[in-house]
Amino acid sequence: MEDTNFEIPSFHFEDAGLDFSTPVVSPSGSLTRFGGPWRGGQTTPEPGASAPDSIPLLYTITWKLQLRKGRITKLTEDTIEDIELAPGAYWNEVLQSELAILVQSKLPEPRYQPDETSITVSNSKRGERPFQKRFNKLLIDWTVIESKLRFWRNEGNNLKVAISFIYKEAQAAKDGKTGRGATKKHTAALNNLVAQQEASGHRPVWRDVYQLMECVSAACTNRGFSCWRNNEKHYKLDSDIMDRLVDFAKEGNKLDTHADVPQRIRDVICTRTEEAEARRLRKRKASDSLPVTVRVLCHGHRDGALAECSGEGQSVELDITVPKDQAPVQYSHWLSARVDNQRWRDAYTLAGKVAVDKGYDLRWLFTHQKLGRDMLIENGVLEGIAATFVSEILDWTRDS
Repeated sequence: MEDTNFEIPSFHFEDAGLDFSTPVVSPSGSLTRFGGPWRGGQTTPEPGASAPDSIPLLYTITWKLQLRKGRITKLTEDTIEDIELAPGAYWNEVLQSELAILVQSKLPEPRYQPDETSITVSNSKRGERPFQKRFNKLLIDWTVIESKLRFWRNEGNNLKVAISFIYKEAQAAKDGKTGRGATKKHTAALNNLVAQQEASGHRPVWRDVYQLMECVSAACTNRGFSCWRNNEKHYKLDSDIMDRLVDFAKEGNKLDTHADVPQRIRDVICTRTEEAEARRLRKRKASDSLPVTVRVLCHGHRDGALAECSGEGQSVELDITVPKDQAPVQYSHWLSARVDNQRWRDAYTLAGKVAVDKGYDLRWLFTHQKLGRDMLIENGVLEGIAATFVSEILDWTRDS
């Protein structure tokens, strides 16, 4: 019989690189820690495996809650440093619940809802462009973000993840008929005020007042907004006037028809309408005004007199203290000294030479900028340089 005795080699768990913890798997299928130390010990790479898996993933998250209401407004911002969990796992275990609590206190449903989530991943490597990704509402594909972090973490960079959770005000339907010109802002303001009124336990007079004053006339330019109708005339109402009307109704006063609007509020409405009309007239007159006169003082004018001409720009005074035939050359030197590009410098020099050779002084170039620019371009001056040459003459006179 053969000798069946054999020696079983000793086995030491500490030498095998094993721990007895169970790695956590994120919904995306990735482990909650990327390489580096797990919750129970240190990973050991396979023979021939590369070392990057032994590099721990540490990154910083800065997340903001923002509200899109015309423009985006930041409501809160928090920073969490030295995170080892993968972003997907951190979202599931920590961030999602924190966001829900914050939204409930700052932007309660159903008046607000998620609009989009914007994520930017960046590192400390100089010249490396940040990685940006936008997701609809809170439907975030964390595998995309995790892949970028894995790639950059192998280079030993400081990693940052900036997350913007952007919410918007929900457009709730109003009771009654709404004009096609009604805006989201008007609808949202009404629903917001009604919700505040109902939450306070009082009769919702906000809704009654807004429905009374809502303009549904197809012939009115304010259709969909709030209007006070006095006979055949419509007066558009701003939020301040509406607040006054609501306060009037809350005091128990009758406000069932437009004839019930008190005289003191009528006076305010008329005054603001007149002021708005006056502003419109001033803007119209300003846009219809003729070109203004530009007064130019050049060296060599008899008795230092002012030469006047019709100008394209604002009413200014050019104080040129050098002879007219030398001013274009000195002006071109001033422009050249402000740039480093040699081609631009040569173009400025050419513009000054063309102006002198063709007999155009700076006064004429400044007051006839379009003609002057076209003349310079026709004589070989770069288009952009020609535009600058005729437009910055005033700056030169003030600087020289």
